Amino acid sequence: MNAIEVKNLTVVFDSQKILDNISFQIDEGSFTAVIGPNGSGKTTLFKAVLGLIPFSGEIKIFSQSIKSEKVKKLIGYVAQHFTFDQTFPVTVAEFLYLNLAKENRKSAQRNIKHALEELDIDKFSNKKIGEISGGQLQRVLVARAILNTPRILLLDEAAAGIDIVGQKEFYHIIKHLNEEHKTTILTVSHEVNFVHSYSQRILCLNKKLFCDGLVKEVLNEKNLIKLYGEHSLHRFHHHEEDSLPHFHHHEEDSLPHFHHHG
Repeated sequence: MNAIEVKNLTVVFDSQKILDNISFQIDEGSFTAVIGPNGSGKTTLFKAVLGLIPFSGEIKIFSQSIKSEKVKKLIGYVAQHFTFDQTFPVTVAEFLYLNLAKENRKSAQRNIKHALEELDIDKFSNKKIGEISGGQLQRVLVARAILNTPRILLLDEAAAGIDIVGQKEFYHIIKHLNEEHKTTILTVSHEVNFVHSYSQRILCLNKKLFCDGLVKEVLNEKNLIKLYGEHSLHRFHHHEEDSLPHFHHHEEDSLPHFHHHG
């Protein structure tokens, strides 16, 4: 069954096409990554799937229109940036409880306990939200996103700014949600080494869909150059140690820095 079906999706802002006639399907229970340079429409794609912005075309969630409020509850979302007052005197557990205010206390506590355990953050549930590390905060935000047990989880560069060890732990937990609970994962990431390790499929996006397929089929030099431009070729280096492509994002030119280990 298709968890997400996007057909002829076009998004226009100020007479500029941000997304141009995008079509794809995401299988239920799959782990898919979206890659592309800055300004390629990745966050816009997520906002359209969430029903937050106007668009032309069709988006269905489990065969139902995204315009249905019932359908929106099937999706959990972790945004690219989360800002808050770090002096706000609330613990991790209390922060999660705020997101379940409409539920009865017993049910809320059960959901929070489950989310804390799933994300392996129960050990610091009584810490103030402003005292935890960036990696821990991202896991708290994922915990918040899964409180209502969504069937789809959208992650918009949710691991950005976390160190390599933290990113590995983060993606390992996301993979657990995918494999153990069959949660459909759609993630935006510039860290293609992690994309290669954890996702099954890749969508290459730059206003249009440049490539779409299994990681081993589409994550190659040809597609990366097509996506990021010929001037990124000088960043491609071959190493024999392992078989992971490593490319790291540089804000100054919107290009990934990638090293291929083959």
